Amino acid sequence: MTRIKKSRTPGQLAASKNTRETAAQTKERQRKAKRKGLAPGSRQNVPELHEHNKDKQAPTDPRLGSKKPVPLGPATNTDAPETKKFTKPAPVAKITVIDECAALSPEQELEQLENDERLNTLLDQVDAGKKLAKADGAWLDARLARHQQLLEQLGLLDEEDDEANEGDDLWTRFMDTEFDPAQYEDKEDKS
Repeated sequence: MTRIKKSRTPGQLAASKNTRETAAQTKERQRKAKRKGLAPGSRQNVPELHEHNKDKQAPTDPRLGSKKPVPLGPATNTDAPETKKFTKPAPVAKITVIDECAALSPEQELEQLENDERLNTLLDQVDAGKKLAKADGAWLDARLARHQQLLEQLGLLDEEDDEANEGDDLWTRFMDTEFDPAQYEDKEDKS
């Protein structure tokens, strides 16, 4: 192979210069190529998409920017729409609950209480040792108190309570006496 000397004159191997571009255009092109990423402040200034905002825009207020004078005194305009006045509904008659027990005589009320099925079942449950619901317990207490009142009113209280008190009286008499156990001790002769 033959040797070829390098020459200083540009030939086909050298890159051709574009002379049409000015120095300012070159600087601008280089500056744009150097800058990469988002514009400064883009995180705070998020560009809004106008296509989505058109659909979601609130209806504009037609009064906005109106040049019509507004009356400051009491309204005397007959063109204004009438406001509906609130009318109270017709009053409802009060419901009075008549207690069935008040209409009955004490004997009839006592008879009704003694024949009450709910009362009897609840008393059976209490005797069996079952716990009652709070509402049932309150109802049972009220009925038993009314039963006791009726018995006192009619004078039908049992004498069993008095006999129990007599037994209590014997116990209290026994406890109140001055009992000296030394009286009954065997005295032994220590001689």
